[in-house]
Amino acid sequence: MDANVLISILISVRGSKRKLLFSSEVDAFSPDRLLLEVGKHWKEIHDKSELSEEELEASFSLIRKQVNVVPLDEYRSNLSRAKDVCPHLKDVEYFALALKLNCPIWSEDKPIREQ
Repeated sequence: MDANVLISILISVRGSKRKLLFSSEVDAFSPDRLLLEVGKHWKEIHDKSELSEEELEASFSLIRKQVNVVPLDEYRSNLSRAKDVCPHLKDVEYFALALKLNCPIWSEDKPIREQ
């Protein structure tokens, strides 16, 4: 799962992505940089979500339990290969983790989806 999907889920409390994340159909994994991305955009997320700070923090806590955050050391060996197939260098960690887990990337980014 990339950061844009998680941010979308935080903003849209009743969205279909949230339902999918909490379903038994999805095991979500993400690089640990996902947490940095959410922190970087926290004010924007808060403003768009129309939730109180406490509600947003509670929502993030619940969502965070659904996402397996993987440290860089666990997929570092796939970074070089990921750079060869990743359309944007900023997303190379998502590709490296997907290569490690042999799974697709859940993203709203068209170049990533096409890849």
